[in-house]
Amino acid sequence: MVKIPGRPYPGLMLLMILCFWMMMGCRSTQPEMHPDSLEAEPGQASTRTQASQPFPTSTLSYPTATSTTIPASVTPLLATASPIITPEPSKPLPTTTPQFVLNPALLPEVCSNADIPESACLGVVRNADWEPVVREINGFEMVLVPAGCFMMGNAMGAQKEQPDHPVCIDQPFWMDRTEVTVAQYTDFMNAPRGKADDVLAWVDPNGRTFIQVEQEGDGWVPMPGDRDRPLESVPYAKAVEYCAWRGARLLSEAEWEFAARGPDGWLYPWGNEFDPEKVVRIRGKTPPVGSKPQGASWVGAFDLSSSLFEWVSSIYKPYPYDPTDGREAGLEEDGSSERVLRGGAWYHADKMHDNLTATGRISLPPGYVVWPLGMRCAQPLEEPARLP
Repeated sequence: MVKIPGRPYPGLMLLMILCFWMMMGCRSTQPEMHPDSLEAEPGQASTRTQASQPFPTSTLSYPTATSTTIPASVTPLLATASPIITPEPSKPLPTTTPQFVLNPALLPEVCSNADIPESACLGVVRNADWEPVVREINGFEMVLVPAGCFMMGNAMGAQKEQPDHPVCIDQPFWMDRTEVTVAQYTDFMNAPRGKADDVLAWVDPNGRTFIQVEQEGDGWVPMPGDRDRPLESVPYAKAVEYCAWRGARLLSEAEWEFAARGPDGWLYPWGNEFDPEKVVRIRGKTPPVGSKPQGASWVGAFDLSSSLFEWVSSIYKPYPYDPTDGREAGLEEDGSSERVLRGGAWYHADKMHDNLTATGRISLPPGYVVWPLGMRCAQPLEEPARLP
């Protein structure tokens, strides 16, 4: 027999193969052990390290461990992780509770001296904390809007309404309870200042007779049935002029939205759900103002959703709202930029209407005139002298 250098004898090789086979057979009779099944005996410490455990099988995607141990501060996060749930499209995504900082501009004594609740000056934090205050000021029924903060805009709304952001109204003010009526406007037309030759021209720049008023002798009166209807076809410049004649002004965009939504940030003046019974449905012509009192806002203002689009003082600019960025410039400073209108009007088919939320906003040039444009005025706590 020739021995091959470096190779064992055949008998020895056969013995080695037999021993190897017996070892494998013995092992196969034992259950397969998984690292997860290793448990320490009572009273003994486990020999496993955290890194030896595989991450649990889940629909979540966990990162792969890069060290031999996972810090204790991370472990609870893995244990409490849950799948992301996509909310229904009709519901807004939850937002972080904003941190409002209201710096009241008026001392509470100012409100108490005016015989109104001190909370109007200090600020309110919930809609339910406020009871509407209604007064007649210089012949106009007005409601009080207290100081307070809210989230302006709508994170789930149109692009113009985004992003939502905190805004504070630092002092109370009065606002018209309704849109300006035809009868109120004829008072302006018949006043010494209102008898200028351009009174009709600015209401109807096309030169046609304005259908809501008619001439009677030397003055003007509402058309039959139109006395308590909202004034229509109002251009921005003359809305400013009318309010100034009363010693008032237009609301800013932030003031208008706060009066409609309140600190709770309701989507509509009455709450967060649309209710067709609380909005003005225009069929043929607008009904008298205040015809849907059930749709009043938290401060008691009527027709903030539907009826007419209402001019506010603000120039249209993207959010967030900042009164110091030029958007509250007067016509003398900026007479061409588009101004914002709020409120909406429902004059289409039953299932087709404009954005009637309290966050909706559109913009038009200040000289633009079309029938569903109206107005309402605001003024500070003091009662200004009425212009002649």
